[in-house]
Amino acid sequence: MLGAGCWVLCATVPAAAQMPDPRSMHGQAIPSGELPPGSVTVRVVRQALGNNLAGVAVELHGAGDVRRATTAADGRAQFSSVPAGARVHATAAVEGERLESTIFDVPAAGGVRTILVAGLGLGTAGSAPTASPQQPAPTGGASGGVSFGNNTRFAIEFQDDTIAVFYLLEIVNNTGAPASPAAPLVITLPAEAVGASLLEGASPLAAVSGLRVSIAGPLPFGATAVPIAFRVESWGPRHEFAQVFPLALDQVAVGVQRLNGLTIESLQASSMREASLSGQAFLIASGPSLPAGTALRVTLAGLPHKSPLPLYTALALAVAVGGVGVWLAMTPGKEGDDGRRRLEARRARGLATLAALDADHRAGRVPALAYQERRARLLADLERVYGALDLGGVPPGGGHGLAA
Repeated sequence: MLGAGCWVLCATVPAAAQMPDPRSMHGQAIPSGELPPGSVTVRVVRQALGNNLAGVAVELHGAGDVRRATTAADGRAQFSSVPAGARVHATAAVEGERLESTIFDVPAAGGVRTILVAGLGLGTAGSAPTASPQQPAPTGGASGGVSFGNNTRFAIEFQDDTIAVFYLLEIVNNTGAPASPAAPLVITLPAEAVGASLLEGASPLAAVSGLRVSIAGPLPFGATAVPIAFRVESWGPRHEFAQVFPLALDQVAVGVQRLNGLTIESLQASSMREASLSGQAFLIASGPSLPAGTALRVTLAGLPHKSPLPLYTALALAVAVGGVGVWLAMTPGKEGDDGRRRLEARRARGLATLAALDADHRAGRVPALAYQERRARLLADLERVYGALDLGGVPPGGGHGLAA
């Protein structure tokens, strides 16, 4: 589930940083999985993204006969049933200014959104149809015009005795054509990251394997969303997050849930302020652009320290219980008590094994799935042992399982 900190970041980053420049948005094709297959929506605005223009005639070229539609009150004209794979572009005329989008491919799944901005000198004079624009030359690498854009955010929260970390990455390709890097872009997450996964809305170009996040090419013209989440389960009173990115960051924006005594230290995000969302306080650190290959370092000081004392106590108790069980099993007694002593020893070994397993999981040495399966088997065996003890000490299972 997407953390509240991510929403705080989106809500509290200054408007100039959050609202894209309409000049950079003009004519871009942005794939949208929310749209029905074969859908193309064209939004027409005047000078600013919120100034929608209704009643503007829009044409879609490249899918057979020219298709025509008119913008509604929200400034959008929609085209349906456009063949997958068609290379199309949209045009509109506003008060003598002809606006055109770039050429883009219609995907097989989902649709495409684009926006045309009038009044900023981005179009050409005249309203008559013109020849199709030339296809942009493809780029040979993911540099020069490809970066993590201004909508990229980082959020850190404290959930269920863990630190939850969110990377809301948005790759922006302004080259005018799909960008084809020589190899997939790779982000290697910090060594302490646990349970890394992609969040809803992530591009199908992205994949996670362990600590490795890869984004395959070609990167489409426009924006590609790669939201990532992971958790940290062990830390001290100070903890540094260090992350290297394969592309430049257009700006740095980090939001951290506010705790008493917590401070943020970062050379790359030295501008600090506080923000609130639904009564929850956050610290927001921001900074300028960061070149590709430069580590973003953020240190949290004054963290609630997770003491190792509970872990050591659990291990000591496990050893003690195991020792008592072995002593009971080896202590001479009546022959009729042998079965019960074996059960008590088996119970002691089971409890010791369970305590050690829990400690290993808290320390991150046992993956969650393996931990759950092993713990379920141990608990089932312990239930059988306790049941046999209640019935008078008849060992279940013929000496298998924990007794083996």
